[in-house]
Amino acid sequence: MYQFLWMALILVFPTDDPKLPGTFYRIPEQIREKATVVVAATFAKGRTPCMWRPDGTRVWAVDSSFEIKTVYRGTIGSRFIRVNAAMLPKSEYVAKRLEVKREYLVLLQPGADKLKAINTKEGISFWDSLRNEEILAIIEIER
Repeated sequence: MYQFLWMALILVFPTDDPKLPGTFYRIPEQIREKATVVVAATFAKGRTPCMWRPDGTRVWAVDSSFEIKTVYRGTIGSRFIRVNAAMLPKSEYVAKRLEVKREYLVLLQPGADKLKAINTKEGISFWDSLRNEEILAIIEIER
């Protein structure tokens, strides 16, 4: 009798990771399986610190990142994952235009070195931001 009740509780209250949003299941299975990092995150943009050019002028680069809200797959040590918004892959599963403060489901496949950096509190630097084939999908989460 108790075993049946225990099994019923396990089925009703699963102990797995947080439930993935429906948006995840609109992405083809082969892309979902390749992703080593899956997060819900808010897109943000900002400026890098000042950089001096050899001629004495100052420049700032645009720093794009995702502020992590929920981690579905992988281990993230930092609150942010930097991406190079100018070098996003051309795919129907990557938003053409990312909007600041909008929440996205982000599927990534970073290399071993970048994955190791993502797992630290400092995260990856502006110079090592994710780009091209490391980004599998960025789809707006519909609420």
